[in-house]
Amino acid sequence: MKIRRIQLQKSEIAAMPAQERNFLLLAGHMQNEINSINKIFAWCINSKELPIDSEVESLANGAQAMIYARILAGKLLEAWNTLGDDWFKTKLSQKLEPKLHPVALEAINKIKAYFNKKNTIHRIRNNYAFHYSASKVGEKWKSVADDATFEIILGGTFGSNLHLGAELAVNSAIFQDIDAINQEEGARIFLDEVQSIAHNFNDFLDGAIMTIIEDLFNSKIGLLGHEEDIFPTRSYSQIKIPHFCLPDVQK
Repeated sequence: MKIRRIQLQKSEIAAMPAQERNFLLLAGHMQNEINSINKIFAWCINSKELPIDSEVESLANGAQAMIYARILAGKLLEAWNTLGDDWFKTKLSQKLEPKLHPVALEAINKIKAYFNKKNTIHRIRNNYAFHYSASKVGEKWKSVADDATFEIILGGTFGSNLHLGAELAVNSAIFQDIDAINQEEGARIFLDEVQSIAHNFNDFLDGAIMTIIEDLFNSKIGLLGHEEDIFPTRSYSQIKIPHFCLPDVQK
């Protein structure tokens, strides 16, 4: 695949208005985190389909994916709160949104529409993602306590223990918080909204960063820097992160 590398010169970055420079660096950091967590989440989901998985391995991979989905939901809310201070209040939105390409402009409009009303991500972040609450975890546990997988799994090696009953209780509380009648629908809504908003943030941050860089250098992105070939060995859908891993052999 081809990548484009654009060297950022200290003198040019220093000459930028402080608000634009700060947002450029913050936007890049936010996009790195959102993309990285979203990839790990997707690769954990991919692992549920491994043909060699036993039932318990598949359950563990799914539980691990949900852990990253909750972290991603929390980061998306933090990203939205940051836009309030560093994109809207600073008036950068008024200056740069008219210059955004249509995909990025559509993405920021979808983000605004989502977060300017009551939403799943806000509720889940505050109750289950970044803040631990014994009472919240304990609210819905009885609805899953009869499940055969309400158990503790001891893997015998560091990182391979799994408190599956605890994850079932947390996920049940989340899904019932979203849809009190149908937990499967609650799960679908949560995962769909997290991935959709992550996708919109990626499109918006791409556009905002490109707009700032093009203004800085007074040139289109495609004319800046240089192209370079790299050779990844696996496609996105081929990467899988299981929960259970063998320990390294000690020599």
